[in-house]
Amino acid sequence: MLFKKNVAVVVDAYVTGSFLAPALLAYGVTCIHVRSQDTIRDAIRVSYRPNDFVKEILYTDDDTLRHELAGYHVAWVFAGCEMGVLLAARLAALFDIPARNDPARAICWRNKYEMHAALQRAGTRSMRHLRTSILDDVLAWKDREELTYPIVLKPIDSSASDNVHICASDDDVARAFASIMSAPNSMLHQNVEVLVQEFLRNNELIDAGRTPQIGEHREDSDVEYCVNTVSYAGKHYISEIIKVNRIRVDGTSVHDYNELLCPVNDAGIYQVFAEYVFDVLDALGIQYGPCHSELMVVGDQPVLLESAARLPGSIDLSAYTKALGHNQLMLWIQSCINPNAFLEYCARPRVPLESHSSCVFLVSDTDGDIVRAPDISSWRKLPSFHSASIRDSGRLARTTAMTNLPGYVFLLSTDKQQLQRDRHELRAQEKRIYQHMLTEAV
Repeated sequence: MLFKKNVAVVVDAYVTGSFLAPALLAYGVTCIHVRSQDTIRDAIRVSYRPNDFVKEILYTDDDTLRHELAGYHVAWVFAGCEMGVLLAARLAALFDIPARNDPARAICWRNKYEMHAALQRAGTRSMRHLRTSILDDVLAWKDREELTYPIVLKPIDSSASDNVHICASDDDVARAFASIMSAPNSMLHQNVEVLVQEFLRNNELIDAGRTPQIGEHREDSDVEYCVNTVSYAGKHYISEIIKVNRIRVDGTSVHDYNELLCPVNDAGIYQVFAEYVFDVLDALGIQYGPCHSELMVVGDQPVLLESAARLPGSIDLSAYTKALGHNQLMLWIQSCINPNAFLEYCARPRVPLESHSSCVFLVSDTDGDIVRAPDISSWRKLPSFHSASIRDSGRLARTTAMTNLPGYVFLLSTDKQQLQRDRHELRAQEKRIYQHMLTEAV
């Protein structure tokens, strides 16, 4: 029997967080899994890897957890996914982890109202917003702020575009309000308030250089930017910036495809986002660990949609590793295990992409029970194909949000035009693949 006293605690090791323990094991670190709640969605539960842990504990209270871990020294605490963020911050303080964030600030990383309130207190650019449990307050706030439609309604505390509504009328507001208040959020907690936000008429940053140019706003789509960072002792480093092209489906923005920006060719864009996002991280009290920030460009200035003190959701880390030479998870672990090496890496000059990367988010316009495994052989023949993740059992849902996407396909190539051609071909074949999945074999 091998016993190691120093251990890492991973809270809710699901989705991308399921790769934390294997990465830590590669450093020789023993891992213990702590679940923040007993009930989770099946779509999340299936990503859990129990064999990566020497022990699993359902958190009930601090004293019980201390007793369960009495024979160990907890040296690190990691949040595996959104539902584990608050408890991970609490446990880092409970076990006196030196490199930790203030748990009193953690509410700003989950509650989107408190998040933007923190930005306002710090004098950092934010959006107008309201939280309420009363429908009439929404319309009164819209008039008071002299806003025109559309406006956005969403849960105060959720993830992955869960129950996000772009409302173009009073009737839309009433329907969205009822939908949110009658449902649990993505962590299966009942919504008791609604967050109301102004709609950001966003632009695209285009062209490389010291002064990026502003693209034209389109009413039928959005451009969002994801800025993934890792911090240590207040030193922030951008792991990657991803431009996300979104389309509208039933009043909700749904991801179409994304493009990884180049830290060298898009250095001007990197600089614009670094200046703003680093101020956001400081305002939210994030001095250590990862952050996934989603932003839009309004006029010529970035504005935060939301930040999460965790890794992004379902992604293929290998695509970013091949394109950039690193990924956010490996940088996070290095910042904990060997902070000097992390800081040395941050000080190196940026290098061009090894490959251009694009993730195509699968979008289904049909639904039904899946009776056959998807045949993606045609996608696998695409010159830039890297990997695919697609639902292969249960029910295929008509795509209305990030929470019910059928999956995604990662494309990598040294030729950006090849990515564009392959995205077009992939979409051309997509409907046939879904029809095959829903049709019994003859």
